[in-house]
Amino acid sequence: MGGFGRKVVLIVGLPGSGKDAAAKAIEEELGFKVLRMSDELLDELKRRGLPITRENMRKLGMELRGEMGPSAIAKLVIRRIEGSNGEKGFVVNGIRNLEEIEEFERKFGDDVVTIAILASKNLRFLRQLKRRRVGFDKESYEEFLVEDREEIRTFHLGDAIAAADYFILNEGSLEDLRWRVVTLLLTIS
Repeated sequence: MGGFGRKVVLIVGLPGSGKDAAAKAIEEELGFKVLRMSDELLDELKRRGLPITRENMRKLGMELRGEMGPSAIAKLVIRRIEGSNGEKGFVVNGIRNLEEIEEFERKFGDDVVTIAILASKNLRFLRQLKRRRVGFDKESYEEFLVEDREEIRTFHLGDAIAAADYFILNEGSLEDLRWRVVTLLLTIS
């Protein structure tokens, strides 16, 4: 496919919305390297010998944000981007707050575009049931809703979603999402 002129695509959305699938489409179709915000936390949890669960990741994220400010995880990912060589561009998956978006924009300016991936609660819950990430995905709809509220309340995820440059409703097939994401990026380049 053709070229996309920006070099950093930020992906934001609630769990189960399709962030991973959107990032993978950008990687495969446009040749961008995927960086997951959560990988920074996973690496640190492993280093500390702690179980890898959503709760531990949330606690560690809050700890790092307490030490380094609300954009702590973004700062760590930016270091990875700065240390890379020869990449066409980057997809940063898992933005959690407005300050993270602002950190990327301060560093990379107009080379940043933020895309929010949206899907209904029911569909996101069904997707989580299907993927069954141990320690992350909830078995009951009630637990899932509590987890949603926690993501929104703890990280102000709703503010980050609202601040996106573009919104993609992911209520259809995987192929539809891939087409929407890639077409959007090629259209705005």
